[in-house]
Amino acid sequence: MQPDIICANGVFCADGKVLLTRESKNTAYYFPGGKVGVGETLTQTLQRELKEELSLVVSPDRFKWAFTHRGAAYNQPGKIVELNCFLVAGSGALKVDSEVYDYK
Repeated sequence: MQPDIICANGVFCADGKVLLTRESKNTAYYFPGGKVGVGETLTQTLQRELKEELSLVVSPDRFKWAFTHRGAAYNQPGKIVELNCFLVAGSGALKVDSEVYDYK
């Protein structure tokens, strides 16, 4: 199954909890991150998305490959999404930014 959408996502773990974010138009929570842009690597995408969504500037040396998941894209019938997930060491202060409405 070939993906229609390829994403890079950050997995933040602390005190037995995992960070999830939600866009204002959705009810589902996701790992922070987003779609890979033209000419971007996965780590470049994750850096850009963390800055856009959570105002975090994260060096790629803080990313550690975790897993890939493919499945049905949320709210996009017939589309397959591939999530390329990286553990993110440390974090800093989170600030919800332009695309994120809430996090938990």
